[in-house]
Amino acid sequence: MTRRLVVLAVLVFSLAGGLAFAQSNDPQKLDPLLELLVKKGVITEAEATALQAEADTEKAAQAVPAPPSAAPATPAAPAELPAALKGLKIGTTTYVSYQDGSANNSSGVGLDYSKFVLKRGYIDVRKEITPYFNARITPDITLDSSGNTNVRMKYLYAAVSKQELGFIGKPYVEFGMAHMPWLDFEENINRFRMQDTMFMERNGLFNSADLGVFAAGNFGEEMPKEYRERVNSGQAGRWGSFGIGVYNGGGYNASEKNSNKVLEGRVSLRPLPDIVPGLQVSAFGVSGKGNIEETATVTAPDWEVLSGMVSYESPRLVLTAQYEQGKGNQKGTAVDASGKALDHDGYSFFTEVRLDQAQKYSLFGRYDRFDPNTDDPAADVTKRSIVGFAWQFIKNNYWVLDYDRLEHSGSRDTEDRLQLTLQIKY
Repeated sequence: MTRRLVVLAVLVFSLAGGLAFAQSNDPQKLDPLLELLVKKGVITEAEATALQAEADTEKAAQAVPAPPSAAPATPAAPAELPAALKGLKIGTTTYVSYQDGSANNSSGVGLDYSKFVLKRGYIDVRKEITPYFNARITPDITLDSSGNTNVRMKYLYAAVSKQELGFIGKPYVEFGMAHMPWLDFEENINRFRMQDTMFMERNGLFNSADLGVFAAGNFGEEMPKEYRERVNSGQAGRWGSFGIGVYNGGGYNASEKNSNKVLEGRVSLRPLPDIVPGLQVSAFGVSGKGNIEETATVTAPDWEVLSGMVSYESPRLVLTAQYEQGKGNQKGTAVDASGKALDHDGYSFFTEVRLDQAQKYSLFGRYDRFDPNTDDPAADVTKRSIVGFAWQFIKNNYWVLDYDRLEHSGSRDTEDRLQLTLQIKY
């Protein structure tokens, strides 16, 4: 019996010793205060040991340093683009419309129609090869009257540019299927090309690109930023801008049929850049021959245009007034029975009222008058009236609702059209 008690006592003390060893490798030492309490009989030695172990555990936990907080992750460097993609931009300008109206047939009789139309579909690819040398290719996808898809080359050129060249700011030169001097300028003022073409192009005098060489630039340095925000950024020279080109004369949708070269030029001046920065006076001219094939008996008719425009731009109001006169047209079809180019003239007014500071909502209107043959009182003089509402729901992306009415001076029926257009641009 005594032996069993001894063995039991050894086991108990061994277990207690193992527990103590687990707490510390060193012998347990009581705090002097606990020793005093044990001597006074306030607590037992076992209670004092337990209290000491608890205190040592807490002290050890406090002594362990907190793990260092994780350092903020360093953002990974963006992956470097392959050389072929650097400076590359791909975009589109697309017009999709629903139209309801009437259009005259060859006899001048109005026929009703209702249709969805893909009016424009540009795929625009641009590449900056160096800071001063870049290239552009822009196929133009359209539908013909039979619904077939046609692809034409609207732009295909190489361009060189410079920050300044003496008094000329931002000079640049395009070589290839390049811009013509007028329409790109006008469409930066009248931003509703998606409604339809501008006045002179609408009446068949020319279109917006041709094969040749085109040079442009600003007069003087760029206007201060607070002024540039009030005018179109494309022609923001302090004293104005210019454009000049020499072309085959066929436009971007016809090859050259004669050996003549066409000279075109534009000059725009800001008479009061610090007082009325949005005011410009512009002149534009064309001198060449219509694009028809010449033979021993057929001579290409003259193609001449002289046009002037006064324009005003501000954050809430845009106004333009222009007048043109000349003879013939780009296609060489504005001729009389003998093949002589017909004299023509006309004028156009445009107004845009921007309804909010952000320029998201606009009301606009336009009035055109064009006489295709000023020498013939019986010529079909047309008068076009356009009114519309535009919503720019995302930058450069619009919904445009417009009404277009075309009146004829002769016996032809009046044509009209209600149109809703979505412009997609990026």
